[in-house]
Amino acid sequence: MDTVYEKKDEQTLVVSKTAEVTTETNEYTLEFLLQQELSILKQRNKYIEARDKELAEVRELIAQAKLLGIVSDLEVEKAKKEVLN
Repeated sequence: MDTVYEKKDEQTLVVSKTAEVTTETNEYTLEFLLQQELSILKQRNKYIEARDKELAEVRELIAQAKLLGIVSDLEVEKAKKEVLN
């Protein structure tokens, strides 16, 4: 595999690699594919459930921060600019 490095412009490097061409042959039974589908769906659902839980926790923290009067850096900067004007 040859690798060629080129300068496209002042900020960009272009790398070209010659890839080996191969043929891959696989055999699957329908039963295996159905089990794979089920397994992938279960994993995806667990991942989504975990992310939903994390999102709910973060949203609760945001709500509590707002109730306590905590503001973001952007809001502080905006308030500073308004005072200066």
